Amino acid sequence: MTSQSNQSGVVAVRPVSRVPMLNVGDVIAVRVAKHLTDNVMRLIAGGGAGAGGFQLDVEGQEMLPLGTRATLSVERGPDGPRYQVSAAPQNAGQGAPQGASSAASGEAAALARITALATSLAARQDGLSPLYGGLAATLAAAPAGAAGGLLPPAVTSALASLLGFRLDPAGTREGRLDGPALKAALEGVTGRGAASGTPSLDEALNGLLRVLKGAAGGREAPARQATPPPLPGISRHPRGEKPARASGELISALLARDGEEAAAILAAKTEAALARLRLASLASRGLLADGEGAGDAALFDRVLDLPLVVGGQTAVISLQIGRDDTPGHDGEGAHPAWRLRFALDTEATGAVEALVGLDGPRLFASLWAVREDIAADLRERLPRLAATLAEQGLEVVDLKVTSGLPDDPPAPSGQFVDVVS
Repeated sequence: MTSQSNQSGVVAVRPVSRVPMLNVGDVIAVRVAKHLTDNVMRLIAGGGAGAGGFQLDVEGQEMLPLGTRATLSVERGPDGPRYQVSAAPQNAGQGAPQGASSAASGEAAALARITALATSLAARQDGLSPLYGGLAATLAAAPAGAAGGLLPPAVTSALASLLGFRLDPAGTREGRLDGPALKAALEGVTGRGAASGTPSLDEALNGLLRVLKGAAGGREAPARQATPPPLPGISRHPRGEKPARASGELISALLARDGEEAAAILAAKTEAALARLRLASLASRGLLADGEGAGDAALFDRVLDLPLVVGGQTAVISLQIGRDDTPGHDGEGAHPAWRLRFALDTEATGAVEALVGLDGPRLFASLWAVREDIAADLRERLPRLAATLAEQGLEVVDLKVTSGLPDDPPAPSGQFVDVVS
């Protein structure tokens, strides 16, 4: 594990190796991720299969402890390639095969680049809530399409377009959140919606940033107005973002009718939100180390933030999504098993988290609430929720509510240390 310090703390990243195919003579640095049976190990290099890395199950080898760093050698056997797994030496520079040394060198170079990128993004990242808070105040002062407005029409139009990425219960059936509404919102954020040519949230933010910088006239502004949210990760528990109000600096610029200053402040918030999205992308690829020993066998492989309308303001749901790879699955779609973990934090509810598992028609769900009154209210609603799920053809195996929030796995040594305060 490698880390690099900066003004805001320490960011650790995962090594990554891109191995498109295996050939006789290859020597690959791997890690033992799972024991599938008594004589089968799952090996991972880089972010794992589906994260731009490499994954292989091998049998008939000495069973190494979970987390062990090892080398995978591809040799010529009587019936084709044969794999040999051996624990990596304590000192990689002594007695390491030439191929292993070359692979380690390439991995170190890639790791250094990713570390530099992650450190830069972490120093600038902020959640979506501050941007949406500023967006609401700006549109109230300068509505999109208003003649003689404070900001150019292209800016107010781009700001208004971000409202379409929010999950709004008022626009759903019966005014409540459900699966189809969540799916549609996620497709909108990722740009995978049914409408052809629909931009993703990342693309919309990039377009907004361009027009804001043009309207700012070269002015610069600090990105953050308060402490940023925790970095995204696939092992740590998600933390939702409360609705944020516009910063005092932005309100002052709007009251003074200083369009350039307002544009500069909004541009900085947009850059901070983009940094957040790019950190989430690194985490989804397994390149951010966010829990000691948890990453290679993490239950989730995608993390993202989704804006949500709450009481006319915009909160942010943090989500983690994972496909189950339980031994015995015969391929994509043969055994549909998924996990979803999400968190929300609003003034009305306090911090709430949920973990949902779907194994075919069998459903498992656990909910946590930091406020005891909210936990009690959720417990009262469980029978009705179970009945509703059963009506939809699901077999509710487990459904429970716990007070408080679950603990995170231990962070890697030195990671996420605040060296400022």
